[in-house]
Amino acid sequence: MKTFQLKFMRNRTLIRWLQLLNEFEKSPSRTLGELAEVTESSTRTLITDIASLREYFKGAMAIHTAKIGYLFEEIDHDRYRKQKQELIKDEPIFQILESIFYDEQQTLFDWSLTLNISEQALISYFRKIQPFLSPFGLKIKTDPVSLAGSEIDIRKFFCLFYYESDINVHTLFPSIHVQDAVMEITDLLETKALQSSSFSYFAYILYISVERSKRGLLAAPSPELSELVKKNGLLSNYEDLKKIIQRYFTFEFPQEEAIYLLTCIICRRKLNTDLETSKVFCLNYNHWPAIKQITADFYAQNRGNSFDEQKDLLWLESFFTIFKLRELLSPTMNVNIDDLNAFVKEKFAAEYKKNRQFLLSHPLVKTLYSFDHLDDFCASLTFHMEAIIEENWGTRRTIAVIFEGNEYVCEYAESIIRKYLGVYHEMYYPDSNELSHEYLKEKNINFLITNYSEYATEYLLDVESVLLKSIPDAADWNYLLNRINPRILRLVVLDNT
Repeated sequence: MKTFQLKFMRNRTLIRWLQLLNEFEKSPSRTLGELAEVTESSTRTLITDIASLREYFKGAMAIHTAKIGYLFEEIDHDRYRKQKQELIKDEPIFQILESIFYDEQQTLFDWSLTLNISEQALISYFRKIQPFLSPFGLKIKTDPVSLAGSEIDIRKFFCLFYYESDINVHTLFPSIHVQDAVMEITDLLETKALQSSSFSYFAYILYISVERSKRGLLAAPSPELSELVKKNGLLSNYEDLKKIIQRYFTFEFPQEEAIYLLTCIICRRKLNTDLETSKVFCLNYNHWPAIKQITADFYAQNRGNSFDEQKDLLWLESFFTIFKLRELLSPTMNVNIDDLNAFVKEKFAAEYKKNRQFLLSHPLVKTLYSFDHLDDFCASLTFHMEAIIEENWGTRRTIAVIFEGNEYVCEYAESIIRKYLGVYHEMYYPDSNELSHEYLKEKNINFLITNYSEYATEYLLDVESVLLKSIPDAADWNYLLNRINPRILRLVVLDNT
């Protein structure tokens, strides 16, 4: 379970259990010291927790005692997943939030009876979770129990809690009606602005919008955003959109809700959109000249060996435009779950620091954007830039691959290389009678992969060479990946186990 959800849970033992499972899922081999640091608990408590986990998940997973500490093993994946989801069935926050989502408000006294928790204990619990609601501009009220804040901020919180967090027995899902409506709305709009949006995200946003607005809990987009949406013709099909909503959900969909819905959807764009679609998006929705300058300055600071700088710049301009559009809905629309920010700060620490300094020091950024959620801004920008780098940057190699020894080992090793390197690089598989100084020069080969030391030695002056073991193992593949693209090892490391 994600850290974001764990922060709202009451049962400390259950929190430790889920923290332990999270760590084991990241790496099946863990020391007692590592687990104690993560859970902030004593060795004695940990041993008790692990014994309890073994009993609860008996037959679904096992935690073996090893010299290094503990070794985690999934036995029945589906059963393990379902049992893990069931763990939180009695956690109060999940029941309370579901009630608030549907505007089924209860008094503190009613919740005390429902949950079998004293009113004073509930008040203490609400005080504990209040700091985690503050980034969304929300407060928890107790008479009746509800969330106080703008409707758009409440919806952002629900979207993170249900859509971007881990699934459990209390997760709310869009109905089949919602999914069918999404397909009709997508066909109705037929706009390139929507082509790259995620279907599931669209369904969740529509679901939240419908369930809240039909109860009179309406989004209130800013006049500036409303004007921009109207100017770009996104509301040209509003009457038809209303008819679809009326047919599926039997209520009249307000125009403000359509603006909220469509803004959320146009801001959900996949990176691999074609160049023309990105151009159209930026032309239609970038109404701030400063964004082009911010984009150019940021790219100049990060320029590298890209295959398509024009596409890079458009993708970055899209990012800064989307960030501004979401901010017009509400600054909290750019808030990330803690897990994402923590991941970026750990895996891309240097890039995050550099990008944060850029945002803080650029005069146009300070003028155009709110810094209320600077960490989220920087984490999103860093992740987006890293995706651009993986998509568009790098050195395409011309690689010769030649393995010697057992025929099945050679076939296996070559198959792995073809599958994982062949799409991106130009590959050659010469036989020993073909391989020569002249062959390497004729084919413009600049990288040689082999498990035969004679080749690596003989052609070392001609090309960069990687010598693997006669039967390559995980250490070899890690070494090869590191030579091809060192960045990937921050995220992917193979294990011989």
